[in-house]
Amino acid sequence: MSRFIFFTKTLWNEVPRLRHQLAHLLVGAGHKVLFLEKPYFPGQRQIQRSVASAGVQLLRHGELLHHKYRIGPIARWAHASWTKHSIAQTVQDYGLDTDDVVVNFNYDYYFLRNLFPRNTIVTIINDDFINGLTKAGNRSPRFVRSSLAYAQRMTCSMSDAVLTPSIALQDQLAAYCSPELFMPWADIAYRQPSKTDGRDLILYWGVIGRRLDYPLISALAGRLAKEQPTKRLVLVGPTEHSTELQLLLRLHGNVELHGPANLDALPLERILGGIIPYVRGEPEVDAIVFPNKAMQLLARGLPLLITGMPRFIEEPFVFRLDVGDAVSTIRHIANCFEDLQPAIKKFVDMNGSSARLDQFVTIVCRAQKVRSTALSKHAL
Repeated sequence: MSRFIFFTKTLWNEVPRLRHQLAHLLVGAGHKVLFLEKPYFPGQRQIQRSVASAGVQLLRHGELLHHKYRIGPIARWAHASWTKHSIAQTVQDYGLDTDDVVVNFNYDYYFLRNLFPRNTIVTIINDDFINGLTKAGNRSPRFVRSSLAYAQRMTCSMSDAVLTPSIALQDQLAAYCSPELFMPWADIAYRQPSKTDGRDLILYWGVIGRRLDYPLISALAGRLAKEQPTKRLVLVGPTEHSTELQLLLRLHGNVELHGPANLDALPLERILGGIIPYVRGEPEVDAIVFPNKAMQLLARGLPLLITGMPRFIEEPFVFRLDVGDAVSTIRHIANCFEDLQPAIKKFVDMNGSSARLDQFVTIVCRAQKVRSTALSKHAL
């Protein structure tokens, strides 16, 4: 049994992402996880502690400065020094060992090597932090992006392995490391959907925010109301409120909004497919090959209806709604829902949790050998 130390900027009780899935995967294989949640800033009101799952210990440390204030070497040095001290105080009572594996999800934690000089460090870059948008939907200023690029380059360079779920990010990171693809996996084995003719819901399950193409959703809802009035669009997840979302709900009675919910708590027998209606032309969206939520939908036998994401995988169960006639595509899916199941099952079976666990363990073992060899040479 090994222990893995996760560095994240996510709370444990947020919508599950790759970091949560990987933690569960490792715990299920008999390992332990120290999960360092989203850091706090000096003077910031403490966020209510999350409740950990069995095998996961939750910790929180502080950061000195938000990334937009870390411009220039002095600010970066001050931030790194303060944050390292906070991390050291946070983990000091947990008897850390050189066999512990650090799993870092933070693009700007290049100082981890100073804290863990002998440990294997695996960094996972799952978003385009440099070119991505802010929460307000604005792109970071150029001078901030250069600072982010420096931090990411230093973080990847000090890591023993770098993983990413995106081909576009793999190409970007290849300038200063040798990144490997590490794709999402299903949280359950493939589950044969029930046979029913009553599939009238098209589900979006995820964060309802700036990535969504609201004009496209509105146009689709308008056409469905006229041509397939029994069909409804259902948005389920945490909401980033916006005027576009409010306008969408006000204009279309066939669009429903619901708060976060577990997939299995939804009426799966009524869902025709999972829609991922992302905007096109934004670097962070264009980089997506296969979002985490897609595999969870497929595991329940639901085909995918997508927009944007030009690098998205091409499979017979993936349908583009921004190419051709969207309403005709939805009608086609309704007619061939059962026929799509063998291809979905095969894909889910090939991308299950055991395959990802084997891949991750292989990467860690290889990285440990390389680090051990490097340390032995340094000692001579």
